[in-house]
Amino acid sequence: MSDKPMDFLVFQADQVTARALAAYGNPVCKTPALDRVVESGTVFRNAYANYPLCGPSRASMMSGLMPFQGGFFDNGTEYPATIPSFAHYLRMLGYQTCLSGKMHSRPSSRAAS
Repeated sequence: MSDKPMDFLVFQADQVTARALAAYGNPVCKTPALDRVVESGTVFRNAYANYPLCGPSRASMMSGLMPFQGGFFDNGTEYPATIPSFAHYLRMLGYQTCLSGKMHSRPSSRAAS
């Protein structure tokens, strides 16, 4: 076994049901790139969101906090720079990290007013 830490990818998609993906048995949808990732990785068969809106749910997952603990209540709430995400902890462990997509980490337009 190698001493090199394993690489990993956390992939979250908005508005898609697992039943629509080949990785979960759908014979119609063609997702070859995702299928290649799945073949060498782990697929969660049971996963639950802890908030009914996507922004607070993503922020909760990234921070490890329940939405009410982090102040994540709606999709317009920014992710505060004062709350470290699991990507910050991975970086401290020597990983190269990249966040891409809807992270709600940009300054809100309301803050500039």
